[in-house]
Amino acid sequence: MKINSNLIRLPWLSGKTALLLMLLAVAAGAVLFAVGPKAAVSAQQAQVAVINAASFNADRRVAPDSLAAAFGQFVTTNNQSFSATSLPLPTTLGGVQLRISGVSAGLLFVGTQQINFQVPPGLADVASAPVTVTNSDNSTRTGTVTVQRAAPGIFSAAQNGQGVAIALTTFDGVVYQSVFNPGNPPTERDVDAGTPQRRNVLVLFGTGLKLVGRANITVTLQGVPLQVDFVGAVSGLAGLDQINAFLPPEAAGLGSSDIQVNAVIPSDSALQRSNKTTIRMGGGLPDVRVTPITSTAAIDGELTANDQIQQLNDGTRRTFFFDAYRFTTTQANTTVAIDMRTRGTTTLDPAVILYRVNNGMLVLFGEDDQSGGYGNGQIVNNNALYMTVLPTPGDYVIFASSANEQPDGVGTYTLRLREGVITQTNYGATVNGTVATTDLQTSAGVYLKPYWFAAAANDNIDVRLNSTAFDSFLILQSNEGGLPIASDDNNGGGNNSRIQRRLATAGNYILLVTPYEPNRTGAFTLLPNRVAGLADEFETPVAGPQRTLGDGRGQLRQSMTGRTGERAIKE
Repeated sequence: MKINSNLIRLPWLSGKTALLLMLLAVAAGAVLFAVGPKAAVSAQQAQVAVINAASFNADRRVAPDSLAAAFGQFVTTNNQSFSATSLPLPTTLGGVQLRISGVSAGLLFVGTQQINFQVPPGLADVASAPVTVTNSDNSTRTGTVTVQRAAPGIFSAAQNGQGVAIALTTFDGVVYQSVFNPGNPPTERDVDAGTPQRRNVLVLFGTGLKLVGRANITVTLQGVPLQVDFVGAVSGLAGLDQINAFLPPEAAGLGSSDIQVNAVIPSDSALQRSNKTTIRMGGGLPDVRVTPITSTAAIDGELTANDQIQQLNDGTRRTFFFDAYRFTTTQANTTVAIDMRTRGTTTLDPAVILYRVNNGMLVLFGEDDQSGGYGNGQIVNNNALYMTVLPTPGDYVIFASSANEQPDGVGTYTLRLREGVITQTNYGATVNGTVATTDLQTSAGVYLKPYWFAAAANDNIDVRLNSTAFDSFLILQSNEGGLPIASDDNNGGGNNSRIQRRLATAGNYILLVTPYEPNRTGAFTLLPNRVAGLADEFETPVAGPQRTLGDGRGQLRQSMTGRTGERAIKE
């Protein structure tokens, strides 16, 4: 659906709506913009402090033909407040004038502590433009402000740059819904996310953004980029800008979500960010759409801004795109390895999350972020490789997504599912094996020979890995993935490995045997044992250099904890 670029015109809106009254108040300066703490601090640092009238950002940046507010101590006629009543805006109001770089500004409102005005449209960009206020008694107040092509701000219903946005939604350009309920304070109203066949358009009102054009404006909803359809001035309201953007249907059910506008200044590619306002995305979370996957072939996929959305439940409300793939197991204790790696020149940071299907709902089973990056003695890339035992036959769903450190990550990837790749072992066994070219291989070229064993709660384990064919490295992981529980290089003596650990939780565990060196193979002996007690629950360090699971850029990152919450699956 193509929305008319002149989507909002005053005659189309009822004069009785709270939105129109508020917009008219902003335009006419009939009310004071609320003075937030940042504005108050700025006012103490200069005789005149000028800020964006929508965002209330303290950086003192404004754009030509935008709305701004000046704070200070001013002298008006009879110390009264005055509001403009017509267009064009007067340059003298209540006996007061305001100039930036010597150019008179159109005045919406003047009072003894605040002036609301339209930044002169023809101003050139300058880092420190002089601001002069001439009072009704001919005294002056001065300050400075940065003038640049874009200084985006979004108006909020509370008129302080925070909380729910002043915005509308429309499916057809004829009927509009406000995103907030009037009140003190205003509250969010549920917004319909629409469908791919029936798109809902968000109409935002701001200032300081239209001069760079639509191509240099982006709008994000909780980090998800929206398709921007129109950027321009609102006719009849000086300095007020409008953005029309399509809401993503996949954002249904996200609840209160941040809205932010970013503007790129073409001359220097500088990115300017607006304040964050909010809208509430109503409805329930969409059912997850899945694609079948088998162990016979790899899948080349791509995460895009149009994909399904998952939210992190840790208070940050970060969002992540994902593709979902479904497979079925028929035997208890089926072992699988899920390999997700980048493809091409993408900057995607892959993450694999596995869910079990339970009565049509997805229940978190496990995940991996970086195990696919095991390289030459360290983590050398961010690819994912999740190895696990599936105790219960049934249906499972893989989310191919981006890591917690990369919200809304996009890019191309290859996903491969392999079954029957982990060998069972038991306490007291002597495993004489060989790391071979037919084993799992990370994207960094390291071969992994995985084993699994069942443990009871509070088992004390002592696992040794010996090899004369390569410098052994041993990794202990939970069946649910996440960060490795333990790893060791040389604590077994010489180049042999040894892990001693108390396992607090009953369940299945994974042991990874590896040379931790690309393309290296050879024979080894693995000795997993349960012992009565440990002298030290943790490994005893040995002298000399040891390889670790650090990634050369710091420690291993945290897991995807927080991406829980049941989702229904589309059958």
